[in-house]
Amino acid sequence: MIVLAVGTLMGTISLIVSLFVTNPLTIGPLGVTLWFVVLFLTLASVIALIFVAAKSYLRLHATNVSRLRYSWRQGMLVSAWVVGMLSLSSLRQLSVLDAILLGTLLVIVELYVRFRWS
Repeated sequence: MIVLAVGTLMGTISLIVSLFVTNPLTIGPLGVTLWFVVLFLTLASVIALIFVAAKSYLRLHATNVSRLRYSWRQGMLVSAWVVGMLSLSSLRQLSVLDAILLGTLLVIVELYVRFRWS
């Protein structure tokens, strides 16, 4: 869990620095793609830490490992939706139907994994 917190801190610092130091024209397509990957991982770890804290407070899972596993998966799903919306928006390809379809896909993935693992 400490590795997750340190990764979150490093990712947040790198994203903030990149916002002030660079722009999409100077870093190019590969840099923009890497920026979105770092945003995905940072946001996933922030959400996972929030979910772990909430599940620890509510005592939802038996062990810390299971709390972290479920929280990491759910954090990645929520982060994938947010970053997907941001990346589609930056490409000017986002519509309401896309947001609904991507959200539905993530709900289906969560239900599939939840029923399969239990």
